[in-house]
Amino acid sequence: MNTEKSLGNIASKILFLTINCTRLGNLRTAHVALNTNANEGMFHTAKKLLDSPELKAIAKRDNEVKASLAKYSMPFKLGCMSVPLVSGPTVRQILKDYRDVERPALVKALVSVYADQVAAAKLLLKEQWDESQYLPVDKVAAEFSFDFMLVSLDLPESMKDEAQEKIQSAVTCINDALAAAAKEMVEKLAASLKPDADGKFDKVYDKQFTALQEFLANVDIRNVSSHAELKAQTDKLKALLAGVDPQKVRDNDGLRISLAAGMSEATDALTSMVQRKGRVFRDADPEVAAMLDEQKGTNG
Repeated sequence: MNTEKSLGNIASKILFLTINCTRLGNLRTAHVALNTNANEGMFHTAKKLLDSPELKAIAKRDNEVKASLAKYSMPFKLGCMSVPLVSGPTVRQILKDYRDVERPALVKALVSVYADQVAAAKLLLKEQWDESQYLPVDKVAAEFSFDFMLVSLDLPESMKDEAQEKIQSAVTCINDALAAAAKEMVEKLAASLKPDADGKFDKVYDKQFTALQEFLANVDIRNVSSHAELKAQTDKLKALLAGVDPQKVRDNDGLRISLAAGMSEATDALTSMVQRKGRVFRDADPEVAAMLDEQKGTNG
């Protein structure tokens, strides 16, 4: 069992990440007539200044880069992203490469077509065109910034006892979130592997395997409290999935049923680990949410 001071030492295993990201604003209030009998005060109309694939590409990559850090971070919200210490160099390199190389190239691509896109916007917006809302081309690049800060918060000995309650709560939530994330993926995969009442099998997607395998590849790093039961269950899952080829599973009903049994057993064990205590579990792992969203799309 963790002592108060060993719980306090968990702070030395975590880095806190903040990202500051700005872009050229592309929406402005527009005063246009509405074709409705409703109260117009209930509506807010806006216009795009530019129809710009380059600007969309920057926003898209900003979001993708942030999302790519999910598998390196802790599944618990502390007002900023929390990253296991051992993931720090990887996260730093991802953000540094994007800040120093990829994003400047994307901004440069936008600047190179900005004047043409402003001219096109003038034709598209007609009476809604307002030249004062557009920056000179030499000012555009300055609207874009991207920076980050990774800091540690190692508690002094005198504060570790005082912080025990909050640290214990955070540790419990991290353990619950990791267990819930694993349970969610394993449960979905197990259900897709089993035959239905008529003995027919659902389609199994490669993504169901790869998402779980990617989660398992990083779970030990994210298990900063060294939760023994969580490690035992995820180690069993790693062994169960070692060398598994989704196509062979699809082609071999015996292998499929055997794997489903192992997954169901793991689901039961992980279910017993998740402590909901009457609350809505708010800190579901982003990897799980993404996988489930994709599954809904492929199954729909």
